[in-house]
Order: sequence, then structure tokens, then C-alpha cells
Amino acid sequence: MRIRVIGERPVDSITVNGGQTGRIVHVNAGLVSSVNGRTGGVTLTAEIVGADPAGSAATAQAAAIATAAADATAKVDAHVAATDPHGDRAYADAKFLPLAGGTLTGGLFADLAVRAAFFKTTSTTEHVVTIYQAATSGTSGVALNVISDKPTDSAMYLTGHETARGTLKVTHKNGGAGATDDAGASALSIDLQRNGKPGTAAQGIFLTATEGATTGNLIVLRNNGRDDFVVKGTGRAGVGMDIGEAPEASLEVKQPDTTTPGLVVTGIAATTSPLFQTKTSAGTATLEVGSSGAIVHRAISFYTNSLQLGSTSSDLGGSGGAVISMKDATTAPTTNPTGGVIAYSQGGVFKVRNAAGVVFDTTRRTVTGSRGGNAALASLLTQLATIGLITDSTT
Repeated sequence: MRIRVIGERPVDSITVNGGQTGRIVHVNAGLVSSVNGRTGGVTLTAEIVGADPAGSAATAQAAAIATAAADATAKVDAHVAATDPHGDRAYADAKFLPLAGGTLTGGLFADLAVRAAFFKTTSTTEHVVTIYQAATSGTSGVALNVISDKPTDSAMYLTGHETARGTLKVTHKNGGAGATDDAGASALSIDLQRNGKPGTAAQGIFLTATEGATTGNLIVLRNNGRDDFVVKGTGRAGVGMDIGEAPEASLEVKQPDTTTPGLVVTGIAATTSPLFQTKTSAGTATLEVGSSGAIVHRAISFYTNSLQLGSTSSDLGGSGGAVISMKDATTAPTTNPTGGVIAYSQGGVFKVRNAAGVVFDTTRRTVTGSRGGNAALASLLTQLATIGLITDSTT
């Protein structure tokens, strides 16, 4: 049912035109003289009746939230920027560090499932972290103890971008009073432990170049104003080299002074293995130095200069070139060689003993006798037989 009101001022009663069952009721006298000061045909709106416009409540709520958020953000920023954000509360004293830092009276402990600490600085003069063990006695309690239970990764990563410094710099300082008080110390000590297992196969030091070979040195040990030991990027190793000098072979040993041998190899008692051995690419031994010092050549030997036998100093009589000098045998051979001959010097005479026991020597013999008869011939035969050149079977 709809009611249409006509007029401004109501009367004492409302007359309904039409039957009561009608759907439209006409009222000839107005029920409302004015609405919020307005007369006539008034269309009711939120503004007329003093209500908020549609959606204004949500807008007000959003504005209030934004205002509160901005206020909270400003307070947090002020808290973070404050030198001592908790200094306004007495209970905070000695419990919280100021933003600018301070000194702890206790230690730090973190047992987390995420990264426990991160330290970073952009300072060009300050260290990121300094760990200082100030104790001066005791045999335990190090400055930094790094432990990892993870067997699938390294215990520590160390990455640097240096151009003229070491990525890791280790400096040992003598902690004693005398020059040798730290004789049992070392700048780097590695202990490969079994960890309760039957053994270990871990490598002590492993060095590689995963992005291509380096052209610099792999290892340099420098202690006496020279490269006492160096391994070049080529793999060549040198002992006693001048600083920066490249070894001329896979291994070069330079004698450091006039009294120190360049190389000494000491054998073990009762060994049958050679002290030194060279092999061909096929693995055939060509040169050996036995445990007794005996030299074994299994290939052709070439000598472009003199050969001195029986002495450590040359006795070549002023000669040069391909000359063999032989000192007297300490003891002349008394038995025969098995195949071949024995050459030696006895009494300044070169002699050769063959497998039959015949000794040839180079002693100058005197042939006597008359040439007119057979005496001279007999004497010649005797002398040739004496030096072993002939067997005199004449009659």
C-alpha cells in the first residue's frame, strides 16, 4: 500500500479516499509541515536528515588506520635512531646496549635454527670484527674456536679479493723472552685425527685452481734471502733458488754455499732398493745408484771429456779431451774373470787378465841375442810370451 500526502499542514484526521481494499490511499492533508527546515516537496537525503553520506564511515576508518600506522612508524623510527632508546626507563639500565654500541659485562649466546650473526662494515680502516684473547697464561682457551658437525661441507669459508696481500695472513710472534723460546711453536699446525675410526685418509694440504691454472707460484718458502723452496705454476720445483728464479727442470737444487752439498741421499740399513734410479718412458731402469753407492748403467754412456779411475782428483799428465787415467789397483786380481777380461794398473803398468788367466802387460821388454843366429829370435819369443801376447810353443 502506498500513501500519497498532499499539502503541508496536517488536519485532525486523515480521510482516505477509496475503499479500504485499495492499494493507493490519497491523503488530502499533509502530515509534515517541514523537514530539517525545508518545506514543500522534500526528498529525504542523508544530508537533509543529518546522516553521514554513503561510504563515509569506511573512509573515516581507513583514515584512522593510516594515521595510527604513520604514528607507529614514526615512533619506531625514533626508537631506532635514538642513541639510548631505553634510557628513559630505569629497568633498562645495564641491560640494553645503546645504538652507538658499548661494552658488555657478560657474554653472548645464540642457539638458533637460522643465521645467528651477521657483521658488515664499509669502513676502509676498521676491522669488521676483532677477537682478542688477552690471557697470558694457560694451555687452553683460544681466541677463536670454530667447530662444525656437518660432514658434507667445509667448517669455514674464507674469500678475499686482494691484489697484493694474502687472503689469509698468519703472523706468529715469539711469546718468550729468548730467541729460541718458541722453538716448539709454529705459525700453522695441522693435525689429521682418526676421530675414533680405524684410520684416516685425509689430505694434509690440497691446492688447486678450479678456474684455470695460475701463472704465479703455487708454493714459496722464503727464509734466507732466497726461495728456499718454490713450486712454480708450471709445476717445476726449485730448492735454494734466487728470488723469482725459475727452475730449469722439473726439480732443480742449487748449492747454497761452498760447504753444503747440493743433494744427499741416505740409504736405510739392509736395503736392496737403489738410492737413486732413472727410467725410460716405458718404465725401464737405465741408471741406478745402489745402496752401497755402486752405479749401474743400463744404457750407452757418452763421455765427452776425460775419465779418471782410482782417484777423486785428475791425474791426466797435462792432457785433455778423451783421456783415461787409471791409478794402480790396490790389490791385483788373482782369479780369472768369467767371460771377458780385467783391465788394471800394477806398478804403473797397464795389464789385462783374460778368462784363461793370461795376463797381458805393457812393460817394455829387452830382446837380446845375436841376429845372426836364433838367439835374438828366441829372446823375442820369450818376451812376447812374458807379456802374454803369444804362447811360445817353439822347439
